[in-house]
Amino acid sequence: MVKEHGAVRSVFNLIGSVMLPQDTSNCSDRHDTPSAPEFLSHLQPFQTVLLSIASVSTIIVLILSLIHWFYVYKYVSIEKRRNKLYWLIAVFPVACTCSYIAMCVPRTAVILTCIGVLYYLMCLFVIVSLARHLFGGRESFSTCLQYDDRPIDFRSPPFCCIIPKLPTARSTEKNIRRLEWCVLQAPIVRSIIIFLDVVAVAEMREEATPYIRYSDMASLCSLLLAIFGVHTLARVTSNKLSAYCFMSMFRLVDISLLFFSAQQPMIFQNVLLRFNLISCGPLLNAQENAYFVCNFIITCEMLLLSLLATWLLAPRHNAMFDAYRPSIALSETTASLNETEQSIILEN
Repeated sequence: MVKEHGAVRSVFNLIGSVMLPQDTSNCSDRHDTPSAPEFLSHLQPFQTVLLSIASVSTIIVLILSLIHWFYVYKYVSIEKRRNKLYWLIAVFPVACTCSYIAMCVPRTAVILTCIGVLYYLMCLFVIVSLARHLFGGRESFSTCLQYDDRPIDFRSPPFCCIIPKLPTARSTEKNIRRLEWCVLQAPIVRSIIIFLDVVAVAEMREEATPYIRYSDMASLCSLLLAIFGVHTLARVTSNKLSAYCFMSMFRLVDISLLFFSAQQPMIFQNVLLRFNLISCGPLLNAQENAYFVCNFIITCEMLLLSLLATWLLAPRHNAMFDAYRPSIALSETTASLNETEQSIILEN
């Protein structure tokens, strides 16, 4: 039994070291993370340049989000649909603003990343809810998929896509609801873990680090389950909702979540920090410098994705904006759904 417990502990320690590698940098003078006024008044030249570029990127992203909001408000006539799109419009500005504030206020980098990921997880469920709304409800969703003989294929990212043979499931309301819960659990679990982490840090201080590592593993498992659920649902709806540019919208949110949540642990911590490719500075240690550079890259990525979304989801070829070209929207964009419903009625 003792050997088994030791093996389990070794596995967890190995996973923890991969997720949060120890700081091996040669920082001789250990100091606390500087406050915002202290940091901004002693910027290095490269930090000044990066902050200036990030400021411009953040302003452009916010301006584009206002333009997106205006088009949704003016050209989407269905209020329920508008409310869901408002959540998705804010994805890029929320991620960009969190990263920019974390650059200016280094002490907030970790908590702002947690808040940003929590918002992303909520938006994943909004995407699932939007797909259900476009089908006209879960019952209509299930009926359309079953009529087209489209089963639920579980070969979805992040891991099941590499398994060659997996059983499929019927597209029943019950199975669709289960996939929805796979996505919904993520923001709930994340909220609970953030609350527990705050309590642990307040009570245990430095001794809370091992606990936070295990809670991060639980968050990662929850996130992977949500990604699996939303990818599985999105793949079965891709053909029916093509007129609404649904897959383009989903891919943009999916890619931005990858940029926002995976770059820091996978690239900066496990590569750049592990091999001492990022060094300490006068005020920031190596890990804080890594957060600073990573957040700068995220602001630039959000700008590019926001520009791409402006082009890919434009009202001129997106049926989501039903009031933009109403005469065409009713006749062309919902044709596939209407044909399915009419065929079902005729058969009955």
